Amino acid sequence: MGKKAVIISLISVCAVSGAIYGGIKLYQDYQFNSLTAEVQSVSNLNMYYGGSEMSSSGMLTNDYSQEVYPLEDKNILEVFVEEGQTVEAGDPLISYDMTLANLELEMKELDVATTAGKIQAARQELENLKKIKPIQPKPEQPETPSEPVVPDVPEEPEEPPKPEKNGEAFNFITLDSKPNKGKGTEEDPYVYLCMPDCYVLGEFINNLSRNEKKPVYVSLEIHKKNTLKGKLLSRWEINGKSGFPMMADDSRWSVSSKSQIVEEEIEEPEIPEEPEEPDVPEVPEPEEEEGYTAQELADKIKEKENEIRDLDLEKRQGELELEQMKKMSSDGIIKAEINGIVKDLSELDNLPVDGSPILTVAGSEGLYVKGYLSELQLEDIEVGQTVYAYSWESGNNFEASITEISAYPSTSYESWGEGNPNVSYYPYTAYIENTEGLHNGEYVDLTMTPNNAGQQSDSIYIEKAYVRQEDNRKYVMKEDKNHCLVKQYVKTGKTAYGSVEILSGLTMEDKIAFPYGKNAKEGVKVESTE
Repeated sequence: MGKKAVIISLISVCAVSGAIYGGIKLYQDYQFNSLTAEVQSVSNLNMYYGGSEMSSSGMLTNDYSQEVYPLEDKNILEVFVEEGQTVEAGDPLISYDMTLANLELEMKELDVATTAGKIQAARQELENLKKIKPIQPKPEQPETPSEPVVPDVPEEPEEPPKPEKNGEAFNFITLDSKPNKGKGTEEDPYVYLCMPDCYVLGEFINNLSRNEKKPVYVSLEIHKKNTLKGKLLSRWEINGKSGFPMMADDSRWSVSSKSQIVEEEIEEPEIPEEPEEPDVPEVPEPEEEEGYTAQELADKIKEKENEIRDLDLEKRQGELELEQMKKMSSDGIIKAEINGIVKDLSELDNLPVDGSPILTVAGSEGLYVKGYLSELQLEDIEVGQTVYAYSWESGNNFEASITEISAYPSTSYESWGEGNPNVSYYPYTAYIENTEGLHNGEYVDLTMTPNNAGQQSDSIYIEKAYVRQEDNRKYVMKEDKNHCLVKQYVKTGKTAYGSVEILSGLTMEDKIAFPYGKNAKEGVKVESTE
């Protein structure tokens, strides 16, 4: 095959391939353009969850009972019922002596109010702690090495006193000094061999003149080489008739100069005053940052939360006692709370002292169910409030009325992931009067709305299935201004009952599509549906 034929063949192959690819592309574009995705308004898909609805579950029972316990420091005046008697809610059961009831009631109300005030103050302190910005922890200061122990420097010994004699010659002569020779007479005076710098104390000279009748003669001599055999260099002859005035005993007289030695006062040179240093402004030390570190702040918050919890439990216990006191009318009557039969009635002269009830009213009509409230919900729920029960067996709804809310948290209740695991849960009992379609032992779901529940807000909750995730970012498929699907990234919040809260990225006016399937692609045209 020639070169020209090869080129023609290659061109033909490329043309055929291009035609095939173009046909496939046109077909794919046709298929894509023919796709449509159904979209619905967010307002229609919104599964509003205001966070105020409270739910739990429980088992129906017909053996609920009311137990009446003796009140401390109160005497029972009368019992209105008998063993086995049928009573209805509101019937009198027993009455107490209420002589001091009003005073006790006021004191109990004051106690509860005081505790409530403490709780309010503690909560405010907790809020303030949560607003504090933590400071950086202080760097650990290195330990300052202890100063080395400097051994005591021994004091320099005082210069030993000058010896009286240096060899045969005297360094100084005192009253007790012994002469080198002589008898002390005029013909043979006492001779003292002296060093050139020898001196005589005044006491020695004073002693010479004390005996006028027999004066003493002394010759103080300085010889060469400080020996009597050496050449006489100087002599000072004194005696009791020399006429010396009395002088100080410790005065000193030079032998060589024959005069008193006077200590010359050395004038200390004046030290020029140092020039005053200019005032250098003090550099203030950096103030230590006040506050709490993140760990200290967390500990403070935890401590305050525990304090609030303890106070809240104290308040609820006081409220329970106050409620029992208020249940009694002015004449001290305790009334039945449920319809039932009186059981275990004690005799007035043999009341229980072991904490047992005086009597029990066992339920005979209707059904009771026990549910649970978190401690965060207690303030919004009260006795007498309506609870809605849903039976999974029959699919019917029933209404119940709360008859009791425990003042103490349950130690065994589990929220099973539906509630906050960090709070306590309090049991409540509700009574279902119309029990048609219900039976003892049946499980029901319980829901209620607190008294202070507000109106529906602008919160958006949509089913989780409408939200997908890509690279840790969540998105929905939304209709754009060209009526085509686009990815719209959203920020989500809490989840509840299979729905997720949309914090940003969507409005009630937007329309979104189910984000799965071949039609859920960007650019696909949309078709509105309700």
